[in-house]
Amino acid sequence: MFVVSKPTTTDFGTGCFAASSSCQSEYNPKIENNINGLRGSLRRNSSNLSHKLTQLQETCLADAAQIEINCSSVNTKQAFFVRIEVPTGEQGVLHFSPSSAEISQVFTPIQNGCGHGIWKFVVCTMENGTEIAHSQVSRNLDGVGILFFNVFDDMEIRLTQQEFLHISHCHTRRH
Repeated sequence: MFVVSKPTTTDFGTGCFAASSSCQSEYNPKIENNINGLRGSLRRNSSNLSHKLTQLQETCLADAAQIEINCSSVNTKQAFFVRIEVPTGEQGVLHFSPSSAEISQVFTPIQNGCGHGIWKFVVCTMENGTEIAHSQVSRNLDGVGILFFNVFDDMEIRLTQQEFLHISHCHTRRH
């Protein structure tokens, strides 16, 4: 059972009630000034509430850096590369050399930013110093996870598997 005592003159109006005598306080005018200062900063008006709501709406839960692209090739007779274009503007390139064994490479964007939108995957070769595009796939991504692509001997790129969590669109950006 607890016994509650009234505030004494030593508590200086802080309202510190306790069941034991361990509740001690000292009057500090700086604390009172800080509390009064907080009261003014906690006021909200329609313009700063609107600004805060806009900031919340611009938050994208599908960060591009949380999307991984795993690209593999099997039995390719020529060297090629896969160019990856991310909605944030970042580009990545995965280089593959001719091989009869399966080669796998991974691309994860470095730049943080919204990953919602069109991702492009282009398979290219270099012939006489000129880049030649052989196949292209575009995917409208709306989440986070891993996409697995294979590039076959005919230089076609195909999505073969995905481990992907779909996240609803962010509302302030149109993709």
